[in-house]
Amino acid sequence: MIDFEGPRTVWEQVYEILRDRIVRGEYKVNHPIASQVQIVDEFGIARGTAEKIRKKLVQDGYVVTVSGRGTYVRPREDWNPQHSEEL
Repeated sequence: MIDFEGPRTVWEQVYEILRDRIVRGEYKVNHPIASQVQIVDEFGIARGTAEKIRKKLVQDGYVVTVSGRGTYVRPREDWNPQHSEEL
């Protein structure tokens, strides 16, 4: 559940939820994560916020975006979680 009035930003909260889904294996390696539209619908956030989250997941190495195909989970050895602490 997203706390829209809490001390943490909405994008940080959603980022952590999606990152945790990747880490726990809910999203499998080389399989797509939820689309931007699905993320917007599930969390009730703006498209720009969903895009910011996707970019952060790419920056941290959890996913890669393939033009015209979607965003896919990268192998664990490609993850760069130290960036995650910079939320």
